[in-house]
Amino acid sequence: MAELVAEFEQSRDPDSTELGRQFNQLQRTIVENKDILSCNEGAKSINRLKNHYKDILPYDKYRVIVSLDNDSDYINASFIEDLYGYRRYIAAQGPIDTSLIDFYHMIWNFQITSIICTANDVEAGRMKFRRYWPDDEESLQFGPYHITKDPSNDKCYSCNDYEIRSLIITRGEIQRHVLLYHILHWFDHDIPNDEPSILELLLRVYQDRHSSTDSPILVHCSAGCGRTGSIIAIDLCRLLLNDEHLFFSKDYQPYAVFKIASHIRQFRIALIQTPKQYLFVHKMFVFMMKIHENILLCSISNNNENQTLDSTLTTKLSPPSTISTSSRRQSGPLQIRLRSPPIGRRLFNGSNTPSPTISPSENFSSPSKSSSLNDTPQTPEPPPIPPHFLQLNTTTNHRADQFIHSDEITSKTKCNYSQSRNLRQKESKLSKHIRSDSADSYSISSLTNHHQQQQFSNEQEAYSD
Repeated sequence: MAELVAEFEQSRDPDSTELGRQFNQLQRTIVENKDILSCNEGAKSINRLKNHYKDILPYDKYRVIVSLDNDSDYINASFIEDLYGYRRYIAAQGPIDTSLIDFYHMIWNFQITSIICTANDVEAGRMKFRRYWPDDEESLQFGPYHITKDPSNDKCYSCNDYEIRSLIITRGEIQRHVLLYHILHWFDHDIPNDEPSILELLLRVYQDRHSSTDSPILVHCSAGCGRTGSIIAIDLCRLLLNDEHLFFSKDYQPYAVFKIASHIRQFRIALIQTPKQYLFVHKMFVFMMKIHENILLCSISNNNENQTLDSTLTTKLSPPSTISTSSRRQSGPLQIRLRSPPIGRRLFNGSNTPSPTISPSENFSSPSKSSSLNDTPQTPEPPPIPPHFLQLNTTTNHRADQFIHSDEITSKTKCNYSQSRNLRQKESKLSKHIRSDSADSYSISSLTNHHQQQQFSNEQEAYSD
Protein backbone atom coordinates (compact mmCIF):
# COMPACT_ATOMS: atom_id res chain seq x y z
CA MET A 1 0.00 0.00 0.00
CA ALA A 2 2.76 2.45 0.91
CA GLU A 3 4.48 1.63 -2.39
CA LEU A 4 1.30 2.49 -4.31
CA VAL A 5 1.10 5.86 -2.55
CA ALA A 6 4.76 6.63 -3.32
CA GLU A 7 4.33 5.61 -6.96
CA PHE A 8 1.34 7.93 -7.36
CA GLU A 9 3.09 10.91 -5.74
CA GLN A 10 6.28 10.52 -7.76
CA SER A 11 4.71 9.81 -11.13
CA ARG A 12 4.47 12.49 -13.81
CA ASP A 13 1.39 10.71 -15.10
CA PRO A 14 -0.61 9.65 -12.02
CA ASP A 15 -3.37 8.16 -14.21
CA SER A 16 -0.91 5.50 -15.33
CA THR A 17 -0.24 4.34 -11.77
CA GLU A 18 -2.13 1.68 -9.87
CA LEU A 19 -4.02 4.22 -7.77
CA GLY A 20 -4.74 6.31 -10.84
CA ARG A 21 -6.29 3.33 -12.60
CA GLN A 22 -8.29 2.50 -9.49
CA PHE A 23 -9.69 6.02 -9.32
CA ASN A 24 -10.61 5.96 -13.02
CA GLN A 25 -12.38 2.66 -12.39
CA LEU A 26 -14.16 4.27 -9.45
CA GLN A 27 -15.36 7.12 -11.66
CA ARG A 28 -17.23 4.66 -13.84
CA THR A 29 -19.54 3.87 -10.94
CA ILE A 30 -21.05 7.36 -11.27
CA VAL A 31 -22.38 6.51 -14.73
CA GLU A 32 -23.45 3.02 -13.67
CA ASN A 33 -25.32 4.25 -10.61
CA LYS A 34 -27.08 6.98 -12.60
CA ASP A 35 -28.43 4.26 -14.89
CA ILE A 36 -29.78 2.33 -11.89
CA LEU A 37 -30.68 4.95 -9.32
CA SER A 38 -32.93 7.93 -9.93
CA CYS A 39 -32.53 11.47 -8.58
CA ASN A 40 -36.05 12.57 -9.45
CA GLU A 41 -36.91 14.20 -6.13
CA GLY A 42 -33.96 16.57 -6.19
CA ALA A 43 -34.71 17.53 -9.79
CA LYS A 44 -38.30 18.61 -9.09
CA SER A 45 -38.95 22.30 -9.64
CA ILE A 46 -40.11 22.75 -6.04
CA ASN A 47 -36.75 21.46 -4.79
CA ARG A 48 -34.28 22.91 -7.29
CA LEU A 49 -33.66 26.05 -5.25
CA LYS A 50 -32.57 23.87 -2.32
CA ASN A 51 -29.62 22.49 -4.30
CA HIS A 52 -26.32 24.34 -4.26
CA TYR A 53 -25.04 22.48 -7.34
CA LYS A 54 -27.36 21.20 -10.03
CA ASP A 55 -25.21 18.13 -10.77
CA ILE A 56 -24.99 16.89 -7.16
CA LEU A 57 -28.35 15.39 -6.19
CA PRO A 58 -29.13 12.56 -3.74
CA TYR A 59 -30.31 9.20 -5.02
CA ASP A 60 -34.01 8.83 -4.30
CA LYS A 61 -33.47 5.44 -2.71
CA TYR A 62 -31.08 6.74 -0.04
CA ARG A 63 -32.12 10.36 0.40
CA VAL A 64 -32.90 11.71 3.85
CA ILE A 65 -36.60 12.46 4.29
CA VAL A 66 -37.44 15.27 6.69
CA SER A 67 -40.84 16.20 8.06
CA LEU A 68 -41.55 19.73 6.89
CA ASP A 69 -44.53 22.03 7.10
CA ASN A 70 -44.67 22.62 3.34
CA ASP A 71 -45.32 20.33 0.39
CA SER A 72 -41.74 19.03 0.18
CA ASP A 73 -39.88 16.59 2.43
CA TYR A 74 -36.64 17.10 0.47
CA ILE A 75 -33.15 17.97 1.63
CA ASN A 76 -29.94 17.37 -0.30
CA ALA A 77 -28.60 14.66 2.01
CA SER A 78 -28.08 10.90 1.86
CA PHE A 79 -27.80 8.04 4.32
CA ILE A 80 -24.47 6.22 4.11
CA GLU A 81 -24.26 2.70 5.51
CA ASP A 82 -21.16 1.40 7.23
CA LEU A 83 -19.58 -2.01 6.57
CA TYR A 84 -22.25 -3.77 8.64
CA GLY A 85 -25.33 -2.25 7.02
CA TYR A 86 -25.96 0.34 9.74
CA ARG A 87 -26.82 3.90 8.69
CA ARG A 88 -23.87 5.39 10.51
CA TYR A 89 -23.59 8.66 8.53
CA ILE A 90 -25.63 11.31 6.81
CA ALA A 91 -23.67 12.90 3.95
CA ALA A 92 -25.15 16.32 3.27
CA GLN A 93 -24.74 19.40 1.17
CA GLY A 94 -23.72 22.38 3.28
CA PRO A 95 -26.81 24.46 4.07
CA ILE A 96 -27.68 27.44 1.89
CA ASP A 97 -30.21 30.20 2.53
CA THR A 98 -33.07 28.20 1.01
CA SER A 99 -32.27 25.05 2.99
CA LEU A 100 -31.06 26.35 6.36
CA ILE A 101 -34.28 25.67 8.25
CA ASP A 102 -34.52 22.26 6.58
CA PHE A 103 -30.96 21.57 7.73
CA TYR A 104 -31.97 22.15 11.34
CA HIS A 105 -35.14 20.13 10.82
CA MET A 106 -32.90 17.21 9.84
CA ILE A 107 -30.64 17.70 12.87
CA TRP A 108 -33.70 17.83 15.12
CA ASN A 109 -35.69 14.97 13.57
CA PHE A 110 -32.78 12.53 13.59
CA GLN A 111 -31.48 13.67 16.97
CA ILE A 112 -28.04 14.46 15.57
CA THR A 113 -25.43 15.01 18.30
CA SER A 114 -22.24 15.03 16.17
CA ILE A 115 -21.57 17.14 13.06
CA ILE A 116 -18.31 16.99 11.09
CA CYS A 117 -17.81 20.07 8.91
CA THR A 118 -14.94 19.67 6.44
CA ALA A 119 -15.18 23.09 4.77
CA ASN A 120 -15.19 26.79 5.59
CA ASP A 121 -18.27 28.85 4.87
CA VAL A 122 -16.21 31.15 2.60
CA GLU A 123 -13.22 29.90 0.60
CA ALA A 124 -11.27 31.99 -1.92
CA GLY A 125 -13.96 34.65 -1.74
CA ARG A 126 -16.80 32.26 -2.60
CA MET A 127 -19.57 31.11 -0.29
CA LYS A 128 -19.38 27.35 0.20
CA PHE A 129 -22.30 27.13 2.62
CA ARG A 130 -24.32 29.35 4.94
CA ARG A 131 -22.77 29.49 8.40
CA TYR A 132 -25.28 27.92 10.78
CA TRP A 133 -23.60 28.40 14.18
CA PRO A 134 -23.12 31.57 16.26
CA ASP A 135 -19.68 33.09 15.95
CA ASP A 136 -19.47 36.73 16.99
CA GLU A 137 -23.20 36.71 17.64
CA GLU A 138 -24.67 35.61 20.94
CA SER A 139 -27.26 33.47 19.19
CA LEU A 140 -28.97 32.75 15.85
CA GLN A 141 -32.60 32.07 14.98
CA PHE A 142 -33.64 29.87 12.04
CA GLY A 143 -37.39 29.33 11.92
CA PRO A 144 -38.41 27.64 15.18
CA TYR A 145 -34.81 26.87 16.14
CA HIS A 146 -32.80 29.09 18.49
CA ILE A 147 -29.06 28.32 18.43
CA THR A 148 -26.67 29.46 21.13
CA LYS A 149 -23.07 28.70 22.05
CA ASP A 150 -22.22 26.58 25.06
CA PRO A 151 -18.66 27.66 25.98
CA SER A 152 -18.90 26.02 29.40
CA ASN A 153 -18.85 22.55 27.84
CA ASP A 154 -15.48 20.96 28.63
CA LYS A 155 -15.49 19.22 25.24
CA CYS A 156 -15.00 22.53 23.44
CA TYR A 157 -11.52 22.61 21.97
CA SER A 158 -9.45 24.57 19.48
CA CYS A 159 -6.11 23.96 17.79
CA ASN A 160 -4.45 24.93 14.52
CA ASP A 161 -6.18 22.19 12.56
CA TYR A 162 -9.73 21.97 13.89
CA GLU A 163 -12.18 23.36 16.41
CA ILE A 164 -14.86 21.68 18.48
CA ARG A 165 -17.87 23.89 19.17
CA SER A 166 -20.71 23.07 21.51
CA LEU A 167 -24.14 24.27 20.40
CA ILE A 168 -27.45 24.39 22.23
CA ILE A 169 -30.48 24.07 19.95
CA THR A 170 -33.78 25.13 21.47
CA ARG A 171 -37.20 24.48 20.00
CA GLY A 172 -40.10 25.44 22.20
CA GLU A 173 -39.36 24.13 25.67
CA ILE A 174 -36.89 21.47 24.51
CA GLN A 175 -33.12 21.91 24.42
CA ARG A 176 -30.60 19.64 22.72
CA HIS A 177 -26.82 19.70 22.68
CA VAL A 178 -24.78 19.22 19.51
CA LEU A 179 -21.00 19.07 19.04
CA LEU A 180 -19.63 20.57 15.82
CA TYR A 181 -16.21 19.27 14.71
CA HIS A 182 -14.87 21.80 12.23
CA ILE A 183 -11.80 20.99 10.10
CA LEU A 184 -10.22 24.37 9.38
CA HIS A 185 -7.75 23.81 6.55
CA TRP A 186 -9.27 21.34 4.10
CA PHE A 187 -9.96 23.43 1.03
CA ASP A 188 -12.04 22.67 -2.05
CA HIS A 189 -10.62 19.77 -4.13
CA ASP A 190 -7.58 19.73 -1.86
CA ILE A 191 -6.41 17.62 1.09
CA PRO A 192 -5.30 18.39 4.65
CA ASN A 193 -1.68 18.97 5.55
CA ASP A 194 -1.22 15.90 7.71
CA GLU A 195 -2.77 12.62 8.77
CA PRO A 196 -2.64 12.74 12.60
CA SER A 197 -5.01 15.70 12.98
CA ILE A 198 -7.72 13.94 10.97
CA LEU A 199 -7.40 10.75 12.99
CA GLU A 200 -7.36 12.76 16.20
CA LEU A 201 -10.60 14.50 15.26
CA LEU A 202 -12.31 11.19 14.48
CA LEU A 203 -11.20 9.77 17.81
CA ARG A 204 -12.65 12.77 19.60
CA VAL A 205 -15.97 12.32 17.78
CA TYR A 206 -16.34 8.75 19.01
CA GLN A 207 -15.07 9.44 22.49
CA ASP A 208 -17.45 12.36 22.97
CA ARG A 209 -20.49 10.40 21.79
CA HIS A 210 -22.44 8.86 24.64
CA SER A 211 -22.54 5.06 24.66
CA SER A 212 -26.33 5.13 24.22
CA THR A 213 -26.16 7.52 21.25
CA ASP A 214 -26.77 5.70 18.01
CA SER A 215 -27.99 8.59 15.88
CA PRO A 216 -26.16 9.16 12.58
CA ILE A 217 -23.05 11.32 12.35
CA LEU A 218 -23.78 14.27 10.06
CA VAL A 219 -20.90 15.01 7.65
CA HIS A 220 -20.91 17.87 5.17
CA CYS A 221 -18.67 20.08 3.05
CA SER A 222 -20.06 22.30 0.31
CA ALA A 223 -21.67 19.87 -2.13
CA GLY A 224 -21.49 16.90 0.24
CA CYS A 225 -19.36 14.68 -1.97
CA GLY A 226 -15.56 15.17 -2.21
CA ARG A 227 -14.37 16.07 1.27
CA THR A 228 -17.44 14.48 2.84
CA GLY A 229 -16.79 11.16 1.11
CA SER A 230 -13.11 11.27 2.02
CA ILE A 231 -13.73 11.65 5.76
CA ILE A 232 -16.38 8.90 5.70
CA ALA A 233 -14.04 6.56 3.80
CA ILE A 234 -11.22 7.27 6.27
CA ASP A 235 -13.49 6.46 9.20
CA LEU A 236 -14.62 3.23 7.53
CA CYS A 237 -10.96 2.31 6.98
CA ARG A 238 -10.43 2.84 10.70
CA LEU A 239 -13.39 0.61 11.53
CA LEU A 240 -12.14 -2.04 9.10
CA LEU A 241 -8.72 -2.12 10.75
CA ASN A 242 -10.44 -2.62 14.10
CA ASP A 243 -12.19 -5.75 12.78
CA GLU A 244 -9.45 -8.26 12.05
CA HIS A 245 -11.84 -10.89 10.73
CA LEU A 246 -13.44 -8.52 8.23
CA PHE A 247 -10.13 -6.91 7.27
CA PHE A 248 -8.60 -10.21 6.16
CA SER A 249 -11.75 -11.43 4.43
CA LYS A 250 -11.90 -11.74 0.66
CA ASP A 251 -14.50 -8.97 0.63
CA TYR A 252 -11.84 -6.35 1.42
CA GLN A 253 -8.63 -7.87 0.14
CA PRO A 254 -6.52 -7.00 -1.68
CA TYR A 255 -8.03 -3.58 -2.57
CA ALA A 256 -9.52 -2.46 0.74
CA VAL A 257 -9.65 1.28 0.05
CA PHE A 258 -11.03 0.81 -3.45
CA LYS A 259 -13.78 -1.44 -2.15
CA ILE A 260 -14.68 0.98 0.64
CA ALA A 261 -14.82 3.83 -1.88
CA SER A 262 -17.00 1.75 -4.19
CA HIS A 263 -19.21 0.84 -1.26
CA ILE A 264 -19.99 4.42 -0.21
CA ARG A 265 -20.61 5.50 -3.80
CA GLN A 266 -23.63 3.23 -3.83
CA PHE A 267 -25.36 5.75 -1.59
CA ARG A 268 -24.35 9.17 -2.94
CA ILE A 269 -22.77 10.49 -6.10
CA ALA A 270 -19.06 11.42 -6.30
CA LEU A 271 -18.07 10.59 -2.73
CA ILE A 272 -14.27 11.04 -2.91
CA GLN A 273 -14.17 13.39 -5.84
CA THR A 274 -10.57 13.83 -7.01
CA PRO A 275 -7.51 11.58 -7.45
CA LYS A 276 -5.75 13.62 -4.78
CA GLN A 277 -8.52 12.89 -2.27
CA TYR A 278 -8.38 9.20 -3.17
CA LEU A 279 -4.63 9.32 -2.55
CA PHE A 280 -5.20 10.96 0.84
CA VAL A 281 -7.56 8.18 1.92
CA HIS A 282 -4.78 5.71 1.07
CA LYS A 283 -2.25 7.77 3.03
CA MET A 284 -4.56 7.73 6.04
CA PHE A 285 -5.02 3.98 5.65
CA VAL A 286 -1.25 3.44 5.60
CA PHE A 287 -0.84 5.73 8.61
CA MET A 288 -3.42 3.79 10.63
CA MET A 289 -2.01 0.43 9.54
CA LYS A 290 1.41 1.45 10.88
CA ILE A 291 -0.15 2.29 14.22
CA HIS A 292 -1.84 -1.10 14.38
CA GLU A 293 1.42 -2.81 13.45
CA ASN A 294 3.29 -1.04 16.24
CA ILE A 295 0.61 -1.94 18.76
CA LEU A 296 0.74 -5.60 17.74
CA LEU A 297 4.54 -5.83 17.78
CA CYS A 298 4.78 -4.15 21.15
CA SER A 299 2.08 -6.38 22.61
CA ILE A 300 3.86 -9.53 21.42
CA SER A 301 7.23 -8.38 22.72
CA ASN A 302 5.70 -7.75 26.14
CA ASN A 303 3.73 -11.00 26.21
CA ASN A 304 0.49 -8.98 26.29
CA GLU A 305 1.26 -7.81 29.81
CA ASN A 306 1.78 -4.37 31.34
CA GLN A 307 1.12 -2.78 27.96
CA THR A 308 -1.00 0.32 27.49
CA LEU A 309 -1.98 2.04 24.29
CA ASP A 310 -0.30 5.32 25.20
CA SER A 311 2.98 3.70 26.16
CA THR A 312 3.00 1.61 22.98
CA LEU A 313 2.47 4.53 20.63
CA THR A 314 4.70 6.90 22.57
CA THR A 315 7.57 4.42 22.47
CA LYS A 316 7.17 3.36 18.84
CA LEU A 317 5.92 6.46 17.10
CA SER A 318 7.06 9.57 18.92
CA PRO A 319 9.35 10.98 21.58
CA PRO A 320 7.98 10.93 25.12
CA SER A 321 5.26 13.51 25.60
CA THR A 322 5.94 16.39 27.93
CA ILE A 323 2.26 16.89 28.68
CA SER A 324 1.41 15.80 32.18
CA THR A 325 -1.06 12.98 32.62
CA SER A 326 -3.14 15.00 35.05
CA SER A 327 -3.82 17.68 32.43
CA ARG A 328 -5.39 15.28 29.93
CA ARG A 329 -9.00 14.43 29.48
CA GLN A 330 -9.72 10.78 30.15
CA SER A 331 -12.44 8.38 29.13
CA GLY A 332 -13.16 4.69 29.44
CA PRO A 333 -11.49 1.95 31.44
CA LEU A 334 -8.33 2.17 29.37
CA GLN A 335 -8.07 5.92 29.93
CA ILE A 336 -7.63 7.25 26.43
CA ARG A 337 -5.57 10.36 26.93
CA LEU A 338 -6.37 13.40 24.87
CA ARG A 339 -3.66 15.94 24.34
CA SER A 340 -3.88 19.32 25.96
CA PRO A 341 -3.38 22.25 23.57
CA PRO A 342 0.33 23.00 23.09
CA ILE A 343 1.70 26.51 23.57
CA GLY A 344 0.07 28.89 21.12
CA ARG A 345 -3.20 26.96 21.07
CA ARG A 346 -6.20 27.70 23.18
CA LEU A 347 -9.04 25.99 24.96
CA PHE A 348 -12.47 27.51 24.77
CA ASN A 349 -13.87 28.47 28.14
CA GLY A 350 -16.44 26.37 27.96
CA SER A 351 -18.69 18.96 25.00
CA ASN A 352 -23.87 -6.20 6.73
CA THR A 353 -24.23 -3.87 3.95
CA PRO A 354 -23.72 -6.34 1.46
CA SER A 355 -20.02 -6.34 1.00
CA PRO A 356 -18.83 -4.30 -1.96
CA THR A 357 -19.23 -6.20 -5.18
CA ILE A 358 -17.17 -3.90 -7.38
CA SER A 359 -13.54 -4.93 -7.51
CA PRO A 360 -10.90 -3.64 -9.87
CA SER A 361 -9.68 -5.86 -12.63
CA GLU A 362 -6.04 -6.78 -12.64
CA ASN A 363 -5.07 -3.98 -15.00
CA PHE A 364 -8.14 -1.73 -14.51
CA SER A 365 -8.68 -1.64 -18.26
CA SER A 366 -12.26 -2.89 -18.35
CA PRO A 367 -15.41 -1.41 -16.84
CA SER A 368 -16.25 -2.48 -13.34
CA LYS A 369 -18.86 -5.10 -12.64
CA SER A 370 -22.43 -4.02 -12.25
CA SER A 371 -23.45 -2.70 -8.92
CA SER A 372 -25.22 -5.07 -6.61
CA LEU A 373 -27.98 -2.52 -6.15
CA ASN A 374 -31.51 -3.52 -6.95
CA ASP A 375 -32.32 -2.83 -10.61
CA THR A 376 -35.78 -1.61 -9.74
CA PRO A 377 -35.82 1.88 -8.25
CA GLN A 378 -37.54 1.84 -4.90
CA THR A 379 -39.71 4.46 -3.32
CA PRO A 380 -37.79 6.14 -0.51
CA GLU A 381 -38.65 4.71 2.88
CA PRO A 382 -38.66 6.58 6.16
CA PRO A 383 -35.33 6.13 7.90
CA PRO A 384 -35.27 3.32 10.47
CA ILE A 385 -34.79 3.85 14.15
CA PRO A 386 -31.13 3.38 15.07
CA PRO A 387 -30.29 -0.27 15.73
CA HIS A 388 -30.33 -1.95 19.09
CA PHE A 389 -27.57 -4.48 19.49
CA LEU A 390 -28.22 -7.86 21.03
CA GLN A 391 -25.88 -9.66 23.37
CA LEU A 392 -24.72 -12.66 21.37
CA ASN A 393 -21.66 -14.67 22.26
CA THR A 394 -19.49 -11.71 23.13
CA THR A 395 -16.37 -11.96 25.19
CA THR A 396 -15.00 -9.61 27.79
CA ASN A 397 -11.57 -11.16 27.82
CA HIS A 398 -9.55 -8.22 26.49
CA ARG A 399 -6.31 -8.77 24.69
CA ALA A 400 -3.64 -6.12 24.84
CA ASP A 401 -3.87 -5.51 21.10
CA GLN A 402 -7.59 -4.74 21.18
CA PHE A 403 -7.60 -1.51 23.20
CA ILE A 404 -11.34 -1.32 23.44
CA HIS A 405 -13.94 0.04 25.80
CA SER A 406 -15.62 -2.50 28.02
CA ASP A 407 -18.99 -0.95 27.12
CA GLU A 408 -18.76 -1.53 23.39
CA ILE A 409 -19.94 -4.32 21.13
CA THR A 410 -17.55 -6.53 19.21
CA SER A 411 -17.59 -6.30 15.44
CA LYS A 412 -17.85 -10.08 15.28
CA THR A 413 -21.13 -9.98 17.20
CA LYS A 414 -24.08 -10.22 14.89
CA CYS A 415 -26.55 -7.35 14.98
CA ASN A 416 -30.32 -7.66 14.94
CA TYR A 417 -31.67 -4.35 13.78
CA SER A 418 -35.08 -3.09 14.83
CA GLN A 419 -37.55 -2.72 11.97
CA SER A 420 -39.52 0.01 13.74
CA ARG A 421 -39.86 3.30 11.88
CA ASN A 422 -40.87 5.32 14.92
CA LEU A 423 -37.97 7.60 15.85
CA ARG A 424 -39.77 8.95 18.88
CA GLN A 425 -40.09 5.65 20.71
CA LYS A 426 -37.89 5.26 23.76
CA GLU A 427 -34.45 4.02 22.78
CA SER A 428 -32.86 1.27 24.81
CA LYS A 429 -29.24 1.59 25.82
CA LEU A 430 -26.47 -0.37 24.17
CA SER A 431 -25.40 -3.53 25.92
CA LYS A 432 -22.04 -3.12 27.58
CA HIS A 433 -19.81 -4.99 25.19
CA ILE A 434 -17.15 -4.30 22.61
CA ARG A 435 -17.78 -2.76 19.20
CA SER A 436 -15.47 -2.23 16.28
CA ASP A 437 -15.67 1.57 16.24
CA SER A 438 -13.83 1.93 19.54
CA ALA A 439 -11.82 5.11 19.77
CA ASP A 440 -9.34 3.24 21.94
CA SER A 441 -7.61 1.66 18.98
CA TYR A 442 -5.39 4.73 18.82
CA SER A 443 -4.12 7.27 21.31
CA ILE A 444 -4.79 10.91 20.62
CA SER A 445 -1.96 12.07 22.83
CA SER A 446 0.49 9.96 20.86
CA LEU A 447 -0.43 11.77 17.67
CA THR A 448 0.60 15.16 19.05
CA ASN A 449 4.23 15.00 17.95
CA HIS A 450 3.31 13.89 14.44
CA HIS A 451 1.44 17.00 13.39
CA GLN A 452 2.58 18.89 10.31
CA GLN A 453 4.97 16.20 9.05
CA GLN A 454 3.48 15.49 5.63
CA GLN A 455 3.04 17.99 2.81
CA PHE A 456 0.96 17.30 -0.24
CA SER A 457 0.68 18.58 -3.77
CA ASN A 458 -1.30 21.65 -4.88
CA GLU A 459 -4.99 21.81 -5.66
CA GLN A 460 -6.38 19.84 -8.60
CA GLU A 461 -9.28 21.27 -10.56
CA ALA A 462 -12.68 19.60 -10.52
CA TYR A 463 -16.21 20.70 -9.84
CA SER A 464 -16.92 21.87 -6.33
CA ASP A 465 -17.04 19.42 -3.46
